Parts: sequence; structure tokens; C-alpha cells
Amino acid sequence: MQIWTNWDPLKEVIVGNCETTSNLNIHPESKILFDKILKETKEDLDFLAKTLQKLGVTVWRPKPLSLQSIQLHDFKIKNPTFPIVPRDQYFVYGKSIYQTYTSMPDRFFDGMSYYEIFCDLYKRGFNWISQPPPLLKDFNDNTSWWSEPNYRYNNVLKDQILWHTATMFKCGDSLIVNQKGPGNSLGYDWIKRNIECEIFENKGTHCDSFGHIDHGFFMSNDDTVFSLSDWLPNVLENKNVIELDNIVQKIPYEVLVQIGQNYENKGGRYSFDWLQNWLTEWRGYIQEVCFDTNVLVVDSHNIIFSNVQPKLFKIMENMNINCIVCPIRHGLFWESGIHCLTLDIVRHGNKRKIIH
Repeated sequence: MQIWTNWDPLKEVIVGNCETTSNLNIHPESKILFDKILKETKEDLDFLAKTLQKLGVTVWRPKPLSLQSIQLHDFKIKNPTFPIVPRDQYFVYGKSIYQTYTSMPDRFFDGMSYYEIFCDLYKRGFNWISQPPPLLKDFNDNTSWWSEPNYRYNNVLKDQILWHTATMFKCGDSLIVNQKGPGNSLGYDWIKRNIECEIFENKGTHCDSFGHIDHGFFMSNDDTVFSLSDWLPNVLENKNVIELDNIVQKIPYEVLVQIGQNYENKGGRYSFDWLQNWLTEWRGYIQEVCFDTNVLVVDSHNIIFSNVQPKLFKIMENMNINCIVCPIRHGLFWESGIHCLTLDIVRHGNKRKIIH
């Protein structure tokens, strides 16, 4: 009962969850549109969970909590989020669960939704380590964490211990870690103190600058990496690298930035204009593929994608890899792919040296 990589045979996993209606304090017309997004997100997450169960994987689901707006110290939790994206704040490595905090007030109580799952794992022998709850600040709701990470993490909140666990990639007896993304020096120091392993800092790639490490590459076994050229970590360059630049369709990074700017231009993520815009214009971009390298490797012969990629699937078929599609219609709305929406907690494999 342990986990050392992102590709050993998956035995247990958490799949995000949400309700089909919200308690957000927003205009009734906006609520109708947002509830449509929630309903379709719930359908897609449930389908993903059932697909994994059919593959013999034990699936855990966090419990969405009905929280109201709360004022805490110098920040307000205006719209508590559903536990849709477990990858951002939780990390399971070896036999330990690591729980962190981000700069987002609306995720401050997110861990309560996972409490029963982590408590059960603790009783079964896992350790459970959590960062201390930080004192956050209110930010402009019309900006995202990735549009101003340095300002949030290394300026206003530099004295708080903050980290995104999606910045770390499990590679046997070591981790590959992004440093320029979300999180600050105190958060990174907390990671190094509490995870006993060799850490390779991913420097000089677009992946490092973006923050979350699972967006531009993935591994199917100890020696094979599928990667966009500017996302490949330096320590994996000696592996068998399948370059995806002319194979996988992708949205330019500038499009993601434009979406963030549209939050402000149209009154914020929960405004009627923004939601209506999403459900008409922007929603289509997820169909054009943004997170299709953000995959869940069930094992070396089964990988779950959110969209069909004909050229890539043909290559994988020749490598005896089965490509399974679980559509996530609103992945871009939640800034998430299949990997973000899941958290693998048990894989059948041994601790070993993979990076040489």
C-alpha cells in the first residue's frame, strides 16, 4: 500500500466531485448558467469514476460541503469551492499524504471534503501531514492564480507557508519539482523538510514557468516520456522521448491568458456575461484540446484522455497502449484535465531509481 510513480498499476484513486447546484450569492440568471456547468461537470466526473471502476480501480469520492460565505481575519471566503480538483493541494508519495494550502481563499476549507478519505488511509497505515493554515488576503476575483503568481505568493503572502502540490512529479525515489509556479519559498522549504527523497528542480523549461508540472508531458513507464518539446524536464532528456509538437493539438498559452483577462472584462467568473460567454464562445476551446497531455496513466497499457487525439492514439496503439476517452466538457473552466481532477493514492510498484 504505497505509491512511487505516476504510471505503476493504479489500485486506488480519488476522483473530484461536486453538487449539481450551488449556494453562490450571485444573480439568479447567473446561477442558472453556473448550475448547468456544475450539472455537466458532475456527469463527466461520475463517468470518469465508473470508467476507472470498470478497469478494476478502487475509486474514492470527496464529499461536497454546503458552506456559506465566511469572514476570517483579513480575508473572506466568498464562494467556497466544490472538491473538483484534488491534485492542486494534495500529494500522496510512498505511504504519506501531504496536504497544502494555496493563495485562494475559496479553497481554504477544501480539506474538509477529503477528511474521511484521508482518515481512513491514516487508519490503514498512511501518514497524514498538513501545512499549517495560513493567514490569507483578499485578491481581485477577476484574476487567476496563474496570471499573477509572483505578486500573490512572493510579495503579499511571502510570509505564509503556501504550495501547489501539482508542481511535483513522482519519479521513483525522487521528485521533479517546478519552482517558478504557484507557491513560495517557505512552502517549498516545507516540502523539502517533510518529503524525504532526492529532489530535482525543473529549471529552464516552459513547464517550470507555467507552474503545474503535469500539463505538457507524461510518462507511460520508467523509460518512456511523451512530451511537448518546451515542457520536457532536463533530467528526463535521456529517456525515450516521444515528441508531441506536431502530433497533439493544443491551445496557445496566449489563449489561456486571454481567458483570464476576460474574467475582468466581463465582470468576473460568476457574472452573467462571463458565464454566457463561456457557454457559447469559450467552451469550444476545450474541444480543441488544451489539457490532453494532462492524462491519468492507469498502467503502462491503459491511459485516460479527455479528447480523441488520432495521431497520438495511432502511435500508442503501435506501442500496445489502450487510449480511453472520458470527456470533460468544462475542464478549461476549472483549469483542469483528467490528471488534475484525480489523485492517485495507491499504485502497485516498488521504490526505485528512475532518474540516472
